[in-house]
Amino acid sequence: MKKEFRIKKSDEIELVMKKGASKANRTFIVYKYKRPESHQYRVAVSAPKRLGNAVVRNKVKRQMRAILGQNNHHLKIGYDYFIIARPDVLNLDFLAITKQMKHALNLFKQPHKK
Repeated sequence: MKKEFRIKKSDEIELVMKKGASKANRTFIVYKYKRPESHQYRVAVSAPKRLGNAVVRNKVKRQMRAILGQNNHHLKIGYDYFIIARPDVLNLDFLAITKQMKHALNLFKQPHKK
């Protein structure tokens, strides 16, 4: 994933979390926030400390960015995304992580259930 598609500033990530919609599955939490002035999508990924040491967290983040780079058609232009990995990600192989990431992103397309 190219750097121009990443969100780096913590203020922007907080805005996505506070004002954006969120969906989750057992592997990922996804926040989505509409930015009408933007002509591209942007993504931030996070792996919390409870996943393990820095080596493990960086591996998870690299995998998440690689999946997003290969499946960017699931991301809409004009939106910011913030994706947080959950501990279940450590029990899955790359193919299963890809499937879970696609599922988490597609949750926004499904109608809201009450």
